[in-house]
Amino acid sequence: MRRGSLRNAALLIGGSALFLVGLIGFAHTRAGRPLLAVVGRAFRGGSCPLGYDRAASAVTREQDRIRFAAAHRGSVRADVRPALGFDLDRTSRGQVLAFMTDRGITCRQATTVADLVCENVPNQVLGNNFSASQSRDLWFNFGIKNQLISLVAVSREATAPQVSAALAEVTGVIRRQAGPATRTSGGGDAQSMGAGLLRQASSEFAFANYYACARATNMGQDFMLTEEYRSLPN
Repeated sequence: MRRGSLRNAALLIGGSALFLVGLIGFAHTRAGRPLLAVVGRAFRGGSCPLGYDRAASAVTREQDRIRFAAAHRGSVRADVRPALGFDLDRTSRGQVLAFMTDRGITCRQATTVADLVCENVPNQVLGNNFSASQSRDLWFNFGIKNQLISLVAVSREATAPQVSAALAEVTGVIRRQAGPATRTSGGGDAQSMGAGLLRQASSEFAFANYYACARATNMGQDFMLTEEYRSLPN
């Protein structure tokens, strides 16, 4: 895809931060970093439109968490808060590092995209094979008590049927464990996902103490699945 076309596409969707999460999510993976520069230039002279290029302390992340909760909190509490096998508000950075190290996975400390980034994490390590892809990139954020407050996972699929199946499996797990989706957008079937560049489908799960979102995006040459899991403060 030509750079000019990508820039125009990014500008067309600039009015919705939630719509952008999938696109920017891929841009912050190793394979998508060239895309980050293009999208950044399309917005604020090179900066990330979601603020992922700015360093953030644990205090700042907690403040962002409170603001997010105010805008997205549901009315019913989730008894179970799935997050790819990690425990929101309990799992520590050290526990994540130990878990990954024991399985031969190298993670890196970060200050912008996330507190901790673990790339190419095999799906079987996470106790599932949601998708046809073999691995996910994981971004962990921790709060002031060193507790896990959010987790984002990004994976790639080669075909529309594969990403459609992956989206259905991810949302199915969240629905069975936490409860039904509170908002859906787009058609997640293979035909709809294959209809064109940046075609998206998503499901959001907003509870009083938990937020999750799964979003599939047509990237042109392949497809991306972004999963987001958040603890919402009381």
